[in-house]
Amino acid sequence: MTDQTITSHAPVPKPARKPAKGIWRQAWQRFARSRTGMLGFILVALVVATALVGPFLAPFDPQDQSPMIDPGAKAPPSWTHPLGTDRMGYDVLSRLIYGAPTALAVGLGAMSIASVIGVLVGGVAGYRGGTIDEVLMRFTDFFLVIPVFVVILAVVRLLGVAIVNTPFESVPYLNLGVIILLIGMFSWAPIARMTRAEFLRLKNQEFVEAARCIGATSGDILFRHILPNALPSLVVIVALGIGGAVLAEAMIGFLGFGDPAAVSWGQLLYFNYEALKVAPWASLSPGVAIFITVLGFNLLADGLTDAFNPRAKR
Repeated sequence: MTDQTITSHAPVPKPARKPAKGIWRQAWQRFARSRTGMLGFILVALVVATALVGPFLAPFDPQDQSPMIDPGAKAPPSWTHPLGTDRMGYDVLSRLIYGAPTALAVGLGAMSIASVIGVLVGGVAGYRGGTIDEVLMRFTDFFLVIPVFVVILAVVRLLGVAIVNTPFESVPYLNLGVIILLIGMFSWAPIARMTRAEFLRLKNQEFVEAARCIGATSGDILFRHILPNALPSLVVIVALGIGGAVLAEAMIGFLGFGDPAAVSWGQLLYFNYEALKVAPWASLSPGVAIFITVLGFNLLADGLTDAFNPRAKR
């Protein structure tokens, strides 16, 4: 009986432990529980959907001033023009919709350039260390303190093209591609700082040492082992930078230096801010669009921070 009792109470072997979930899957589960992150995701998805589908659904062409469909400048909202018309007679809703692709093109394009430069500079600095690290970080600090808009104004004077045969004759402006390039070239420093910190943290980890032992080259270690593990932190700062790039382009357009061939929200503010008391809908609509876009990316970045770094929230 004693043997039977011992046998009956013998510990049952535990099942084999399931493999740990991937960091991206865990992050998505935490992100889905974040109200802030989901709100930002919804706002960003709304802007992206507007940019992709909106131009096919816009009621009018953004450059259309035909008197057959236009009730005149500064017309209030109506069934024909849900957001009214601006002081030049354009349909505000149509130009608002066509401004979404421009905003996303600037945000994604500028941060793509900034990400490439920042990852290269920060990765080399963090991995190599020593004198190379010092030189590259001082170079990064220089870009952190440069007044971007002063540089943009100087570029406008040097490279700006004058508009001719328009009501804004002899006003210099920048091509949209130049604006994207400028914003990207002056937005990489925070990404480089974050990349350096992540590479310093990861370069002495056991999996990196194992890769060195089996003869992996420096390129393989950087791009196949360290960089994929640094991406979660970089995704957060890139998402935050997209909103900043959209806001920077809007400020350039509001100063009157935006590309007149590209419909943008900052350009709408520049054209209509003088008529704010008479036709507020023409200025408030692009302002709200800028606010929603920048807020969406900022909230998305907060949600990604909570997802990839839950300890920071606690």
